[in-house]
This record gives sequence, structure tokens and C-alpha cells, in this order.
Amino acid sequence: MGLLDKASDVGSKSEKKPVAKAVPVAKAVAKAAPVAKAAPVAKAVAKAKPAQKVVAAKAAKAAKPKRVRATPAGLPVDFEIASPNARRIAGLTNFVVNLGPIFGFLFSVTILDAFTTIFALVALAALIMNLVVVPIMSGRTLGNFVSRTKNITSNGNKPIFLHALFVNSTGILALLGFIFLMIFAGSMFSTKGSEQIFASVWSILGIIFIILYFVNYSFKKGSELKQGLYDSLFGAFLVKHIPAEGEVSTGFIGKLEGMASYGDRFTQRQEEKTAKRAAKVVSDAEKAKEVAADVKDESSKEESEPADDKNEKKDKKKTK
Repeated sequence: MGLLDKASDVGSKSEKKPVAKAVPVAKAVAKAAPVAKAAPVAKAVAKAKPAQKVVAAKAAKAAKPKRVRATPAGLPVDFEIASPNARRIAGLTNFVVNLGPIFGFLFSVTILDAFTTIFALVALAALIMNLVVVPIMSGRTLGNFVSRTKNITSNGNKPIFLHALFVNSTGILALLGFIFLMIFAGSMFSTKGSEQIFASVWSILGIIFIILYFVNYSFKKGSELKQGLYDSLFGAFLVKHIPAEGEVSTGFIGKLEGMASYGDRFTQRQEEKTAKRAAKVVSDAEKAKEVAADVKDESSKEESEPADDKNEKKDKKKTK
């Protein structure tokens, strides 16, 4: 019995020792528990919510549709671009009206050396009439009346008179630029001081006028609707003029409308010439077809003939 009691005492002591060691582990677990703090995370989430609201508000503001302008862009549906023939008539008429008196004035200055004042007044009156007065009254020039054309904006209204002033003065300015270069270009290098500055200013102005002419030409050539530089700036298009129902022009504008008969005659002559050329081309093509058919028939006949007949023909030709 004494041995059994000693063995039980040793077993009880060995069981008590691990329990005493387990207490620090529990303390370590208890101490480690506060490491995972959830409060800062919750604060970070709480702080992120206002940022999300700001981003959502900005997205809502950016998603608002922009205001669409009521002014349409491009050529109105009810109008048709002027034909190349009408453009030629308008350009030729404006050239004669605008530059004709100017050439007369230059002729009187250089050759006649007389009546310069009269020619100068006539040239000035023609320019004011065609570039200012008539466009303000009707929105058209004399060339537009003769060719039955007019300039309109994308709204179907006539452009301001400055459009006609710039468009029809391009050739005049180019001519003036050429004259300025002829007069002042030499003085740029032969003079000094104020005279050299004066000559340089006028020469540079002349170069600008000439460049504007070629820029306007390149704009027209590259545009599908044949818009020049100033047409693009003012948003104008050259279209056919078709009077509205009940529209009757009287007085001075009515007389200008009557000038369209000259343009109609010119157009008719051009159409007749074009029709004659087309008929000639067709007749030439038919003649060429007939000749080709005859040649083909002759070649087929020669191929169908026997070899003996061909030899006889050759012998006959040799004897002859």
C-alpha cells in the first residue's frame, strides 16, 4: 500500500505541473486579442463614404446633356448649289462691272493722260453700287442677278453685305497688290529712313492681297460646296435663285431681275454647243463601229475563202 500511495502522489504532481504552465498561454492569447482592432477599419470605411458621394455627385453633373444650338449647319434642304455655268456668268459679270472701269482709269492715266477724273468717278461709282448699295438692298450683286443666283446662310437668310464686299473685292485687291509691288518694291532697297518704311508697308500689303486671292481660290477648289475663304467665314453658299410664290420685284430691283435674260441666253447657247458636241461624239462613235464591222466582215470573208481562190488572186495581182 505504501508503494501505491507514492505512485498516486507522483501522478498528481505530474498532472498539476502542465496546468500551471498553461496559464501563461491563456494570458498570451488574452493579450494578443486586442491586436485586431476593428475600430480604425470602421472609421476608414466611414471616411470613404463621403468620397464616394462626391465622386457620384461629380459623375451626375458631368452626365448632364449639353445644350444643342438651334442654328443648323450646312446647306438648307430647299436650296440647290449653283451650277458651274451660273458661277462663270456671275464671276464674268462682276469682273466686268468691278474691274472694267478700273482698267479704263488705268488706261486714261498711262496712255491718254486725260479724263482721269471722270474715269476715277465712274470706277468708284461702279464699285459702290455693286459692292455696297445693291447687296444691302437685295443681298445680291449684279452678277447674281444676271446668273439667277444668290448667297444664303445655313438658315436660308441672306448674309450681311460685308460678305459681298469681301467676296467680290478679292480680284480687285489682288490687282491693287500687284500695282503696289510694281510701284514700291524697288523703293524698299533703294531708299532709306521713312521712305523705305513707307515702301515696305505698301509692298507687304500688296503681297497679302495677292496671297488672299490664291487662298480663296484654293478654298473653292477643295470645297465640295464650292465655298471660298469668305464664304466659309460668313457661312454662306451660292445657290440657284428661285422666286417664292407671289414674289414680285418692282422698281430698281425689278429692272435688275430683268438682267437675267442675258444670262439665260448665254446659258442656252452653251447648252446648244454642249448638245452639238455630244451629238458629234455619238456620230463619230457610230461611224467607228461601222468601220470596225466592215473590217470584221472582210476579214471573215477572207478566212472563209478556200486556199486555191486566194492563190489565184495572188497570181492575178502578180501578173498585173
